[in-house]
Amino acid sequence: MNIQIQGQDSTIETKDRDGTTYVPLLDTVKALGGDVKWDNLNKIAVATIGQWVATVAMAAEEADVNGTHVTFDGPAIVEANQMWAPVRFFEKAYGYRVELNGDTVNITNPASA
Repeated sequence: MNIQIQGQDSTIETKDRDGTTYVPLLDTVKALGGDVKWDNLNKIAVATIGQWVATVAMAAEEADVNGTHVTFDGPAIVEANQMWAPVRFFEKAYGYRVELNGDTVNITNPASA
């Protein structure tokens, strides 16, 4: 599966798990102009894009986004020292549009379209 950010090709990897497409949280958040802080002791990622701050725990199927509880399609997973989130996480947590076109997923900010 290929990932596009705002219609532009990216080098972001994907993983398929039980019919859910996963992307690396850090790489995807950075491609969208944000940043991620990792709390290794508690296994929690804090992903910030603009004014939106999402707190995601390893193996959780939910996140806290600016005090609002958000659920997503599968658990956040950690493999090879990297947290992976379902691609739909970006739709539910940040309001991005996530569209599948063939074997390409495009993540776009509807405010900049």
